[in-house]
Amino acid sequence: MTEQENKFQKLKIVLIGQPGSGKGTQVDLIREKLGLVLVPSPGDLYRDPEFRKTELGKIVAPIVDRGEFAPDEITNRIMKEKIIDLTDNFKKGFISEGYPRTLGQAEFVDKEIGFDFLINLEVPEEEIILRLSGRRICPKCKKNYHLITLPPKQDEICDICQVSLVQREDDKPEAIRKRMYVYHQTAELTIEYYRKQNKVIDINGDQSVEKVFEDIKQALEKYL
Repeated sequence: MTEQENKFQKLKIVLIGQPGSGKGTQVDLIREKLGLVLVPSPGDLYRDPEFRKTELGKIVAPIVDRGEFAPDEITNRIMKEKIIDLTDNFKKGFISEGYPRTLGQAEFVDKEIGFDFLINLEVPEEEIILRLSGRRICPKCKKNYHLITLPPKQDEICDICQVSLVQREDDKPEAIRKRMYVYHQTAELTIEYYRKQNKVIDINGDQSVEKVFEDIKQALEKYL
């Protein structure tokens, strides 16, 4: 392992961006190519069927399904436990998707967790709506599709199960706009909070997947 690779694996990074900005794809690339532990987004945890059966899950599920964000108190508690578990009590570097997002979460992270950089993926809102409203999922096998970029062989029919695909409630245009509004009301304060600490790296997310990752890697290399 080179000295640079070793430095990459010790980084604690948060990647933030609007729903549909490509956070998940970039987080997977950063995990794979830079060797960081992947911390799933709060949204992914909240949509997990097993979590939804828990006491907290039953409280959070209706909130998330309306396109809103769960209370910071619940999110902070769950995410801290998840990060401690995945990083062996903060001994490993990590890449966190979409957390912290609110100012309250950021202040909690500074006190309880800490990180090195916040990568801010910027994508135009019209592109966000196009990306999210085209997503579909099979209700049986959970395979994901996109009507434009990854369409099924038959219109709105799963290739595997031959059943009609469904659109997640929070991927419908009304919910998307509400999610974007809520995101701006919360994330902008967080980004500004960390910008004052010189921890924000702004990245143009409206490019090819490969170019976005390359921009992220080059930006991080400047600080190593």
